[in-house]
This record gives sequence, structure tokens and C-alpha cells, in this order.
Amino acid sequence: MINYSLKYRVAEVAGIFEVDRNTVKSWAYHFSEYLSSRANPKKGTSRIFTIEDIRVLAYVYMYWEDDPDLENIKYGLNLNNHWDNEPIDNTILSLIPIFREMPEDIGESWRGVVFGGEFKLSNIFETANSFKLAGDKLVDIAHHNYEERELFQPAIYNYRHAIELYIKAVSGVEEIHDLNILKKSLNRILKEKFNTVIPQWFNNIIEVFNYTDPKSTAFRYGITVPKEELYADLKHIKKMMDWLSESFLTIKEEIESR
Repeated sequence: MINYSLKYRVAEVAGIFEVDRNTVKSWAYHFSEYLSSRANPKKGTSRIFTIEDIRVLAYVYMYWEDDPDLENIKYGLNLNNHWDNEPIDNTILSLIPIFREMPEDIGESWRGVVFGGEFKLSNIFETANSFKLAGDKLVDIAHHNYEERELFQPAIYNYRHAIELYIKAVSGVEEIHDLNILKKSLNRILKEKFNTVIPQWFNNIIEVFNYTDPKSTAFRYGITVPKEELYADLKHIKKMMDWLSESFLTIKEEIESR
């Protein structure tokens, strides 16, 4: 089970360092001044170690012997030698889940994302924008670093998925990956609400994506669909995706205004 709270009991700490429980208790006793209060609680209360405690104990573990030099270990801790220490840093990184509880000591300059519970993920249209933005960023990186070949698939996959989500966002259709079917739904809505259909350049983009990746698996898994050779200019595709994204926003706003 994933430890999202980053709180550890004696048995868990013993498992991390592959020592017995009594050794962990000995560490907690001898180095109590460097640990949180719950690492040495009142009698009858379970010991709880924080991730910061683990950092201290990782340093202790590095210098623990049958007859350890306690004062030398404390000297190192006083010098903060348990920080900026690659083996210890790697131990801490290995323990921290990629998703975890909100840190208590987070500051104003924090960089991260909170999601789950009352913090909902984006709606489908905003999600489409996110995938489109990811495609844009990949195209920019590819162009700057001459990595068009290396980043082509993830960039185009993000764009294709963005188109699929844009159509689903304005049409309400779900659980379909076929862009031609989704396009028909979009055209039906545009005809019913505005007595119009998508323009030819708009239609061409959707048809090309559907032709090269009809099941939304080609660019995701590296499956070559077209039998003929095709050329892709990523900067041109990015510009067309800008037009497409702006058009979907206009459609969305017009539908919501009625």
C-alpha cells in the first residue's frame, strides 16, 4: 500500500534500512534531539517517524557499527551532512510517492498541482486545451533542438487527442475514438443550431488525423497506418491546430450563449 502520508512506524523504518526493530528504537533514543517528537513519544504511544526523520536515520545508518561512535555521528548531523548527500537524497526520493498528501511546510513559491477530493481535474474542454498545449510545447522543443523525428509521435498524439476531446466537449458524444463519426456529430449540431457546417480546412485536418490514426493508437503505440510516404511539417501543424482550437472555442461560446 502506498504511504501517501510519509509517516512511518518502527517496522516500516526497519524494513527501509533492513535492520531489526530494536536497532531503530536505539537510533531513536540516541539521536532524539534530531528527530520529531513522535519518534520518542510517551510510553504506550506508537512511534511515528516523518520523512525528515528518515533522512536523519539514513545518516545514522551509514555510520552505524557494532560499537558506533555516537559523538562522531552527532557531529556530522550538527554539520547537516545528512543534507546534499546523494545516497541519502536517493533514499528519500525512492520513498516519496509521485502523488502524496499536500506538504505542510509548502511556501508561496511552491510549484506543483493539487488534485483529487474537492480539487477536480479540468473539464473536457480545458483538458483538450491542455493536450493541445502539450503538443505545442513538444513542437517548439523539437524545432529548437532538431528533434522532430524523436518528438513527432507524442506531439501528434497530443494534437489528435485534443481534437477528439474538443469535439466531445461541444457535441456531448462519449466513448468514441473515430474522428469521422465525431465529425458527423459536430456537423449535425452546427447544422441544427447555426445552420452551418465546418469549413473545408477544418474538415481536412480532422480527415487527415483520422486517416493516419483511425483508432487513436497509431501515434500512441508506434503503429504505421498509411501505406504511402507522408511528410509532416510540425510548425505548420501547430499553426493549423491554433486555428482549430480558436474555432472550437468560438463554437463552444456560441452554443453556451444560446
